[in-house]
Amino acid sequence: MPNLLHKTSVALLFGSAIFLSGCDSSKVSADVVITDSKNIASLLSDSLVITYYEDGKMGYKFSTPHMERYEFGDEPYMEFKEGIHIITFDENGKERSDLVADYAKYIESKGLWEAKGNVRGRDNEGKELYTEQLFWDENSDKIYSNVDTKVVNGDEVTLGSGFESDGQLNNVRFLNTKGRLLVDTTRQAQPTVQNQ
Repeated sequence: MPNLLHKTSVALLFGSAIFLSGCDSSKVSADVVITDSKNIASLLSDSLVITYYEDGKMGYKFSTPHMERYEFGDEPYMEFKEGIHIITFDENGKERSDLVADYAKYIESKGLWEAKGNVRGRDNEGKELYTEQLFWDENSDKIYSNVDTKVVNGDEVTLGSGFESDGQLNNVRFLNTKGRLLVDTTRQAQPTVQNQ
């Protein structure tokens, strides 16, 4: 049986060679696709979780469902098309802040992060930030945005278009404040009516 298969495969190869040599090359066409290596991901990772330690203490935890790294272009970057979740920790190992977004991009040479789509940040004191786009410059440790943003700090809600802050959102400065609201967050007991 193996001998028959071998003879058959040799016959097929020989027949193919005769067929190809008998073709008029002016009538043969082929689609050739040349890909640009600058647009090909050099690294892919699914269910990526990175935990960073410094001096034996957890500094942050970064997670994403999917990461793509593009290193062959003029400006290498990483892209997180399915979103990110970052948790930072203080020196005692307690959660200091967290940030989630539907999409993120990191430009390596500039140390610049962009997060967009349902961006939500929170610190351990309860301050919350909501926006659709956010930038973090690692080199200057500045966070900023040019779009509508809402910051909730206890009973105070501030709405603005664009803001700047330090990396921990301790000193938020709105570029164009649209409004500030004080909200009573205490619930008052409602009288209940009982049917007899």
